[in-house]
Amino acid sequence: MSSPSFAGRSLWLLLLLCGIFTGFYVTGDLIGAKLFSFSVFGLGPKDLGLGDGAVFIMTAGTLAFPLTFLLTDIINEYYGRTVVRALTVVAITVLLVLQPVVMATVAVPTVSFNPAVTAEQMDQSVRNVLAPAWAIVVGSICAFALGQWLDVILFGRLRRLTGDRALWLRAQASTFGSQLVDSFVVIFVAFVFIPLALGQEPWATAGAAQVSTTNYVVKVGIAIASTPLLYLVHLAVEAWLGRAEATRLKHQAHPTP
Repeated sequence: MSSPSFAGRSLWLLLLLCGIFTGFYVTGDLIGAKLFSFSVFGLGPKDLGLGDGAVFIMTAGTLAFPLTFLLTDIINEYYGRTVVRALTVVAITVLLVLQPVVMATVAVPTVSFNPAVTAEQMDQSVRNVLAPAWAIVVGSICAFALGQWLDVILFGRLRRLTGDRALWLRAQASTFGSQLVDSFVVIFVAFVFIPLALGQEPWATAGAAQVSTTNYVVKVGIAIASTPLLYLVHLAVEAWLGRAEATRLKHQAHPTP
């Protein structure tokens, strides 16, 4: 069996990156209704001057979303902003197409074969996690579109300034800016503005701000911690494509004016 051509290798790479990207994005929205608390070596927001809470509170979706922006930077590096924008539309479309399935999952009767958990308890657990998904989807689409738009702009401008150097700088700086917008918009739209518009009980503004801030700080932490992963992925890409083809793709995606 002959080895794939460079065109075939670049296409397989793009499909793989896009698939992982979409998977993380959709997963982040589906698990976004779950909140959990944690402390940093026993220290909470009050101890660090970040609020009055004894522990940090964040959404589970935060565990997935930083990786979408890491993948955005990798895809942008080799395929350019047009592909990133198209991928953003694809990811949002997949999320919307899946919503009827999520709603049907919430609506169908629940059966439990576990004697320790009744059908009603299991049904309520599913509703607690998945029922708010549509509000999170609306907030996420607004936040994701704005965040991706900002990420692409910052990454492109920084790449023009740095060329092939300082990969960490353009990746991290673009992520920091885009994640700031994403973190606050999704929480306030999903849990404050939409409930207010529907006459439901919204989150307190202070609570929404605390969760948004915690989400942002954690996303930044994940982004910084993933810097070695960023370089490893680029090494893997160049090993798969070959240095010459990888360089050609980067220059094609970001031609010198």
